Amino acid sequence: MRRFKFGWYGDNNLGEFLIGQILRGEKTASVCPAYDPQDADLVEGEKMLLTDKHNNPRGVLLVTRIENVALKDVDDALAGRIGTTLQELREALSFANGREMKLEEELRVTHFKLLPDKP
Repeated sequence: MRRFKFGWYGDNNLGEFLIGQILRGEKTASVCPAYDPQDADLVEGEKMLLTDKHNNPRGVLLVTRIENVALKDVDDALAGRIGTTLQELREALSFANGREMKLEEELRVTHFKLLPDKP
């Protein structure tokens, strides 16, 4: 099973915060620039092992949908599924991978649900 990792060393517990949102059912999607190669080959129906920055298993996720959306078309509902506000998301994505993102650029949104399976 592929690992879906949240967090990195020095992240000021952001990874733990995001994992907590997922485990409480508040975060049901993740987003990245569409050109980002990481997890670009995920498919709907795939199970992933949710892990923290230490690679400790925290849950099992099922990919329910993958879509491409232009940054300008992200709305409040989608931002909420990602676990943030629209303003916070646009600020976070305004500068991705060392360069400024344009509103027309595509994002890859991975929708998932937490399964009752134990890792």
